[in-house]
Amino acid sequence: MPFRFGLIGAGGVAETHILAMRMLPDVQAVAVADVDPARAKALAERFGIPGVYDSTEALLAGAPVDALAILTPHHLHLPAVRAAARAGKHVLVEKAMAHTVAAADEMIAVCRAHRVTLAAIFQNRFTPGARALRQAVQDGSLGRIFLASVSVKLRRSAEYYQRAPWRAQKDEAGGGVLMIQAIHTLDLLQWVMGMPRRVLGRTATVVQPVEVEDVALGFFEWENGASAVLQATTAAVPEFPPELEVHGDRGTAAIFDSRGNLAFWSSSLDRPSSLPERWALYASHYHEQEATVPSQVSPEPHAEQILDFVAAVREGRPPLVDGVEARKALVIIEALYRSAEQGQWVELGPPMR
Repeated sequence: MPFRFGLIGAGGVAETHILAMRMLPDVQAVAVADVDPARAKALAERFGIPGVYDSTEALLAGAPVDALAILTPHHLHLPAVRAAARAGKHVLVEKAMAHTVAAADEMIAVCRAHRVTLAAIFQNRFTPGARALRQAVQDGSLGRIFLASVSVKLRRSAEYYQRAPWRAQKDEAGGGVLMIQAIHTLDLLQWVMGMPRRVLGRTATVVQPVEVEDVALGFFEWENGASAVLQATTAAVPEFPPELEVHGDRGTAAIFDSRGNLAFWSSSLDRPSSLPERWALYASHYHEQEATVPSQVSPEPHAEQILDFVAAVREGRPPLVDGVEARKALVIIEALYRSAEQGQWVELGPPMR
């Protein structure tokens, strides 16, 4: 039997999920629901999806699905997950998992109570480059890790917020560049290096008249003495690919953009590549990009993560990015916001079990 998904939300990311599901031989999108029925109908007609609904509840009542893919604005994830779990359906949620850590905790609790699988999309973990970077750090190929950096320098115009007003609202999005854009690279940082011990953050809104930040700076410290720095903005001209760079005493590795391009520099090389050469290689396609919409996301990493989710459900095991794992990026981001408000370091505390 094919594994059947119902899509909650017919916005831009829904197309990526549909394309990813079509790459998998026994996975189907069989229904879509959206508060805008015309948008749901248009998406369904475009991709031949038989079921069209105007709410999560209507889809759950009328469509034969095994799981829901929650593709709505951040603050609407929790009510959709509640409904799915109570109906006995498994749940795959787009990033950010929720707009607050408290909402993520409730999602985890309700899915555990109803014995359904919960996973959250962090598709950048599923690129070969990201896996190779994590392996290089964990197996000691780079030596002792002492420094990392996260750089997310993108541009989002006024139209970007006008087209989806929830992105500009703190109580709906949960935040700005950290919650919507940099969360992917911050997740890779903690996946590669583990959760930091404490963070120091600064945020500002400097370009667009929105409630959320369009500039964020951060500093991270780990128990083993390693440190990391963060620069993130949605006001950069031109854009550059998001980047995670990790320095060890035997070399450096850096991963670029959502395609997972990975480069290594070893201390044994006499003349390693320079940073400007690196950017010239991977950033050229960003320079002419339309600033009102994000760059097109490749569906392959989504397909890899959906494949793992389906296998986890069928095998009765946790998915690679379950709710507890996806929650970690939210914990880091909320700590950065709290630090920015308080003007001091914030300790992260013990992890959730």
